Amino acid sequence: MALNHADRIAVRQNIVNRCTSAVVQYALYLLGNQTATTDQLTWAREAIRSPGSIGDQVAWHVMDHPDFIDLGSGITDVALQGAVEAAINNRFIQAA
Repeated sequence: MALNHADRIAVRQNIVNRCTSAVVQYALYLLGNQTATTDQLTWAREAIRSPGSIGDQVAWHVMDHPDFIDLGSGITDVALQGAVEAAINNRFIQAA
């Protein structure tokens, strides 16, 4: 069931911390990955410096992911991690 705007905002408030955790996990992965691009490393360093801010920004983009729209805060950690990484790769790193 798709969420309306009021529901999306309420759920978003609960999901920001989970997004922040997923952001940190992905940033640490990129920083330890020898094949990471310069753009990925630049993003990862910034994410580690201010994970709360980046997690808050990414949460808005995750709200557009089909799993989030269907499940809201019931989205699994695995699905959320995938949604966070997709948002970062498509809307933050490539857009830079």
